[in-house]
Amino acid sequence: MLVEKTRPAAEAARAPIPWRAVALLSLAAFASAASIRVADPLLPAIGGEFGVSTGVAANVVIAFSITYGMFQLVGGLIGDRFGKFRTATVATLLSGFGALLCVYAVSIDALTLARLASGATAAAIMPMALAWIGDSVDFEQRQNVLARFLPGQILGVIFGQAIGGVLGEFMGWRSVFLVIACLQFAVGAAMLFELWLRRKAETKSFVQDLGPVALFKRMGSLLRDGWVRTVLGAVFIEGFAVFGAMAFLASHLQQRFGLGVGGAGVVVATFGLGGLIFSATSQRLLDWMGPAGLARRGGLVLSIAFGVLSVMPTVWLAPVLTAVMGLGFYMLHNTLQVSATQMAPEARGTGVAIYASSLFFGQTAGVAAAALVFDRWGAGPVFIAASIILPVLASWFAVRLGTSSGR
Repeated sequence: MLVEKTRPAAEAARAPIPWRAVALLSLAAFASAASIRVADPLLPAIGGEFGVSTGVAANVVIAFSITYGMFQLVGGLIGDRFGKFRTATVATLLSGFGALLCVYAVSIDALTLARLASGATAAAIMPMALAWIGDSVDFEQRQNVLARFLPGQILGVIFGQAIGGVLGEFMGWRSVFLVIACLQFAVGAAMLFELWLRRKAETKSFVQDLGPVALFKRMGSLLRDGWVRTVLGAVFIEGFAVFGAMAFLASHLQQRFGLGVGGAGVVVATFGLGGLIFSATSQRLLDWMGPAGLARRGGLVLSIAFGVLSVMPTVWLAPVLTAVMGLGFYMLHNTLQVSATQMAPEARGTGVAIYASSLFFGQTAGVAAAALVFDRWGAGPVFIAASIILPVLASWFAVRLGTSSGR
């Protein structure tokens, strides 16, 4: 489903890109991504304050992940019913309140409940941002706009891990959640003002005639579409292979090369650097390769990087290979994202939410499978498996992308 048929080509060429709204959505994605991983380095401190083990404290991470995965579908249905930018705005503000509840948590159970709430509200932000861009940006321009939108999410992950470690060490874990809350409130307020400026356009975007039952029926009809299942299957496998392997990269560097926790964290962060390189060069790459070629070569780049990583003789190659992995991942993932925004134009919020859930559950399954392998044989077989799966996936999807271009 690759051809936008809602506007004539000449009109599409003249359609302005709403860069201010895209920038605000990128900031919302930044705040959401920062909140996802911010608790990881805080677990020992949280456990120490509440008198529980680090393993028990990890429930605050698990709680966020559970509701984040479950509520993406709910957010998609709400976005199709009430407007996608509006849903992303409310979700950002509610995430701020969730982070504020974390600041004032008086027990580990209270903190876990606050993170449950934070995950549920943050879940809608990224899918609704992608769906809104799909609604507002013509297909011919969409892949480049999504590439420019991506740095918000990429930097948010890096920022969340960095601020969680640095600020948590010097000012305590509660200050970290306070910063996240202030960030989400500030971005949410700016989005609220943008929503007021765009109130007429947002009002027209309502899906007035669909109740909850009809919306769930629509979700079922999407899953019966062969192209939708292709995109969802591809992103599930991508999440399984890439993030199943990436989850154990830091542990591999520590065990095999004796790298410290901080050094391993810096190496993993260079994955985001590869994403930023892609964002800066996306238009030239697209002009050169086209969407199918971008996906195919992204899989090849990932294959080479993971393959070399599995037999890497020196740790100094690790940051370079990790950055290359980031570049390859976003070459492939950006093409999948564009396909997700176009696979169900009549229910884009629901479609993108299902896509995001498929990616999330793919990551979860990949980490679980890789953990079984890692405990017995180390990270080498995990990296080799990723180097085999990803180019096959990319080539298959590129072929399907070409055969669906007339839809």
